[in-house]
Amino acid sequence: MIYFAILGLPVILAFLSDRSRGCLSIGLFVAALLVPCLFAAVRDTSVGTDVMTYAYWTFYSAKNASLGLFLAEYSSLSAFGFNLLSWIIAKLGTFEIYLGLIQAFTVFPICCFAKKMYPDSSWAAVAVYMLLLFPISLNAMKQMIAVALCVPAFIFIEKRKPLIFLSVVMASAILFHQTAVVALFYWPAVQSVRSIGGKAAFFGKAQGFAVFLAVALIFGSAFVFGNRLIMLFSSLKDSYSYQVNASGTRLNYSSLVLLCGTILIYLFNRRSRLNKAKSVGFESIFAIISIVGVLAMQLNIIADSLMRFSYYLISFFPLFGSELAKEDEGNIPFSALLLICLLIAYFIQTIVINGGNEVYPYTSILLGIN
Repeated sequence: MIYFAILGLPVILAFLSDRSRGCLSIGLFVAALLVPCLFAAVRDTSVGTDVMTYAYWTFYSAKNASLGLFLAEYSSLSAFGFNLLSWIIAKLGTFEIYLGLIQAFTVFPICCFAKKMYPDSSWAAVAVYMLLLFPISLNAMKQMIAVALCVPAFIFIEKRKPLIFLSVVMASAILFHQTAVVALFYWPAVQSVRSIGGKAAFFGKAQGFAVFLAVALIFGSAFVFGNRLIMLFSSLKDSYSYQVNASGTRLNYSSLVLLCGTILIYLFNRRSRLNKAKSVGFESIFAIISIVGVLAMQLNIIADSLMRFSYYLISFFPLFGSELAKEDEGNIPFSALLLICLLIAYFIQTIVINGGNEVYPYTSILLGIN
């Protein structure tokens, strides 16, 4: 029952925010995002494997060390920005505040960007975040900060400001998690997809097929050369060495269901509301990126850690959800409800039944939840 409160309360507050204006709307939306921060803060250390893997030790080491000594000792474990953030919080606050602020660095960039893009349907972005990304953020904390910072950088693609976009992505990679360099592919990918059916298409009428072929080649190369990539990563950083023998054994069937369902929902929505467009709109790109992200989840066949690259793509699911939830003549589109139902089923299967990210059941000694 506690998960109904954790997942549902932010959505209700965000929905009320969408129906309000001015300071009240802002206040309700901030309150909605503070809910996951609160529950992330007071959770037991057993909720999320990475809490005890690095967060707990990072915090208490920072609390008892000078800045220079701490940065020197932990430079091989975490990026400079995460270590600096950890040291500052450790000196000023408690471990609970530390966990809460890490969650804030994840949920606020993604959901506030969704609120900016879709001020009247941000509730759907919050719902999608809570069902899909919140469980991941309770575990992969360092990487999810980098993921969250790359999402709003997407606006600089629309504004055609490549230097600012590059700066944000590289800062995320250097300061929080090196995998953020994957976000550099946002720019050429968006330009390629948006030009489909337009005059700027490099391959003319075959642009759509060329994009499909490029995606197929990328994934094909990943499966063929995946083991070599893992060996390369393990040679560059000791923390990746365990992944050499951490390959998966089968397809991720729950993500296959999510992939098929998302494609059908996208096609249904595009046919009913976007069928007059001759080219791929900016909003549709959120859906396409999300779909490719779900496909990338299958990289766990090569190694468990490779699936984490999909986070930089599925992080656009909240924006896709808000796009679906844009009201049409006062009615919430059926496709938005379908997506949320699909994600509820995915959450139950992957988090509750399969124990993904080890965040279920949620326990908190501070809240008396056992």
